Amino acid sequence: MHITMILNQDGGTIRGMDAREFGEKACARLSKRGEECVLRLVSGEDLVKTLNAAADDPETGTIVAGGGDGTISAAAGVCFKSGKTLGVLPMGTMNMFARSLSLPLDPDEALDALVDADELPLDIATANGRPYVHQFSVGLHARLVHQRSKLDTSTRLRKITSTIQSLGRVILNPPRFGVEIDTGSGRTRQVVSAVSVSNNLFGDTPLAYAAALDEGVLGVYRSRALEPGKVFRMTLRAAIGKLREDPDMSVEPALKATLKFPNARRGSKAAIDGEIIPLEQEVECICHPGALRTLVPKSYAASIADRSPELKTA
Repeated sequence: MHITMILNQDGGTIRGMDAREFGEKACARLSKRGEECVLRLVSGEDLVKTLNAAADDPETGTIVAGGGDGTISAAAGVCFKSGKTLGVLPMGTMNMFARSLSLPLDPDEALDALVDADELPLDIATANGRPYVHQFSVGLHARLVHQRSKLDTSTRLRKITSTIQSLGRVILNPPRFGVEIDTGSGRTRQVVSAVSVSNNLFGDTPLAYAAALDEGVLGVYRSRALEPGKVFRMTLRAAIGKLREDPDMSVEPALKATLKFPNARRGSKAAIDGEIIPLEQEVECICHPGALRTLVPKSYAASIADRSPELKTA
């Protein structure tokens, strides 16, 4: 069995380097795990086809994906379905899944961590059968991602600038919509500005990403319908890792969550791991505990040991 390394050349970090030189160096270092490493350099449009080919290859045991959150999400999906092991090289702007794994965000340092990494079964979620590793969202976050997709995100700096511009527009014109949520303890109806179902609960960090990936739960987040001032306050709390303390935000762990959007307009959008998709009137999110075999750095075990009591009992 060998490692297939797939580098998305359209990823944020890799655009500023010699992709082949880095890939060959990376494969040589990963070969220290005792497995041959095969390099595949792809464009964004060929990514899924190349991932599927690696998943169908009986000689490939591990797929190491290098790119942004979209690349890592796509790779996690094919590994989940095929039973391959996932390795993550963070080469995007936000790198949410890599942060949850406690991976260094520098690609060279992440390589060193992968060489000594352990293989562990982590959780993955699905929304109407589509795998995701970070979150499925409707409302504030989805509108932010949709607005940003219309702007120039060709470099890391431009993506950050576009995110700030889009955030300002969303704050000034927050969405309001009805949702019915059933997490197994009864259905609730509410008018909200945001609803999100995450793969494990977000931690108390400046960026909303899961503090652990092996707790076997979804995080169901919903906000009340908000005016601009309260959206701004919630944004500030999220920026300092205090989102769960916002009085207009509720959080609930669940194994499964069914969301219904009875009044969704035609053309309404959702976001799944940062990608905009059409919003279906009913979405079933399911947690699949331990279903994603993943290369996990030694630092991940240390981060689990440091989890707060509040997170463990949330």
